[in-house]
Amino acid sequence: MAETTKKAVDNATKKRRVEVRLPRLSGQNANQEEFFSVNGKNYIIKRGETVEIPEEVAEVIRNAEKAEEYAMKYVDGLEKAKKDKEKELGL
Repeated sequence: MAETTKKAVDNATKKRRVEVRLPRLSGQNANQEEFFSVNGKNYIIKRGETVEIPEEVAEVIRNAEKAEEYAMKYVDGLEKAKKDKEKELGL
């Protein structure tokens, strides 16, 4: 394979990488590593350190954060609805 063709193939297979930093968790026993698996490849990311990861792994992290935020809002809504119902019933 010609050198320029090989370089073109190498560049085409390189994945875009981005920097991320997961916040450290408080607590002595808190797990400071997160496991992610994307397309059969596994990644362990240390919390509190800036690391370079493929864009698709960063997308998984962003989606997980959005899902967690949605879940927290949902639970908050349930708690508010429960309190409102208890107040309505005089409990």
